[in-house]
Amino acid sequence: MTMFSLSSISKRLFSHKLHSIYLTGFLLLSIGGYLPSAYSYALFSSYGIDRATIELFFVYCFVASLFVGTFVASLADRFGRRLACLSCSFFYGLYHVACHFPSKQSLIIGHIFRGIGDALYATAFEAWLMQEHKQRNLNDQHLEHTLNNANIYLNIATIGTGFLAQLLAKSYGYIAPFTVGVGFFMITFVFILCHWSENYGREKSHMHASFVSAMKILRADTRILLCGLCNALFSASSYIWLIEWAPTLEAATNLTISKPLPLGYIYSGYLSSRLFGACMSGPLLKRFRPQMLLSILYLVAALALSIPIIMPDEQIIVLFGFVVFQICIGTFWPAIALLRSEYIPNELRSTLMNYLRVPQLLLMLIVLLGHFSLSTVFTLCLSMLLVAMLIMLLLRKL
Repeated sequence: MTMFSLSSISKRLFSHKLHSIYLTGFLLLSIGGYLPSAYSYALFSSYGIDRATIELFFVYCFVASLFVGTFVASLADRFGRRLACLSCSFFYGLYHVACHFPSKQSLIIGHIFRGIGDALYATAFEAWLMQEHKQRNLNDQHLEHTLNNANIYLNIATIGTGFLAQLLAKSYGYIAPFTVGVGFFMITFVFILCHWSENYGREKSHMHASFVSAMKILRADTRILLCGLCNALFSASSYIWLIEWAPTLEAATNLTISKPLPLGYIYSGYLSSRLFGACMSGPLLKRFRPQMLLSILYLVAALALSIPIIMPDEQIIVLFGFVVFQICIGTFWPAIALLRSEYIPNELRSTLMNYLRVPQLLLMLIVLLGHFSLSTVFTLCLSMLLVAMLIMLLLRKL
């Protein structure tokens, strides 16, 4: 057997191992994070906290993610991506623990921890995976396979967590999903600590130098900035949709499904649609380049969100539009991750990705604090998606 074939076998074996340990760590943490999401509002309401104060909690979360989280997550390039993933699990665990205490101060502190965890979750895991691929000189097919499976399995897991959360809440109260979530974070922490190796961006560089270098790269390569803006515009639209889908359906009075709306089942349907989109991403990415596929997705998503603007009273038709939007979300994430791997350098990936999250967080804060009408909210989302499409078409030519 030749040295070349031995090297190929070794790479293939390591690729399978990397695929398994990444998905295990990523999914364990994601399950813990998604588990209580359907019952956050119900829990805080049961503490006697009004809606305006609950919205303020999310403002603290976004501000923490924008300022503190962006700074902390950017340190991963120097101090280690595995350490950043461990820190993500730790901060999410603190948030879940804080939710056990029915005081506003405790919940504000908990949401600050959650904001930091969100920043780490959005950047550190992908940065760790990209660096492992680069260090082992694995081909892009392995990376695409891992990213695609991570998205598919994540959607399957979130569907399952919805049913599990409902069972826990019904049997043990609204706090139960938060308690079980802490257990998942503990398991995640131990698993990553034992099975993941550490990797770095620019380990020996000074922190200030990393920030300056990242800014220079953004100025020098317009493609990174355009890719980041497209990501921010779509992500902001999807998060805003997550806040507004339920009141939008409840406000529609014609062609109704039932009263009251089965929101839990509808949400599971959304996640199933997202899973369908994720399954379609693999074949579509083999047929189209990420730039072309994303341009089409932005247009389809914009058309889907135009329905609650044009026909806001037709409940079933609005629901159909939301299902199409979820399919677009499922296809979006593997495509944008593959595009980021093409443009963003590994040595400063965490720092750059956190810079590029700033527009997304600012847009979400504007909408959350603006108290716009539903029609205005979806008009803004549609506009953001069309702008993202135009930027992606420009990016294809660069």
